[in-house]
Amino acid sequence: MNTAIQCIILLACTIICISGGPVFRCMCIKTIKSVDPTRIAGVTEYGLRPYCNKREVIVTLKDDSQRCLDPAEKFTQALLQIYTKKASRVAKMITTSPGTTMSPGTTESPGTIASPGNASTTAVPKLS
Repeated sequence: MNTAIQCIILLACTIICISGGPVFRCMCIKTIKSVDPTRIAGVTEYGLRPYCNKREVIVTLKDDSQRCLDPAEKFTQALLQIYTKKASRVAKMITTSPGTTMSPGTTESPGTIASPGNASTTAVPKLS
């Protein structure tokens, strides 16, 4: 009888673990060296996370598909530099002077890619 209870508890724990919450893992399995810059709609950079020990750069193309770029490649580094500069320019334009306010309900600047809730994610604006 004692063994039967142990088996039931073990089975219940196994089911809970298997059907539990989301399984976090790296988003990029394969990376590419570059992509046609005219097809890029946006860039998202993910830093190191507890469940993924590598930096990931994901570009969203104009056809809504996504590609993973190799962060060590010169193309990717140049792309991130361009997007970071553009993000700082957009941030300066959005910065309001003392005494002015943004419209009610405005939480995100237009033309940016929202991060998917990850604190180490860098959201950068889309190039026009």
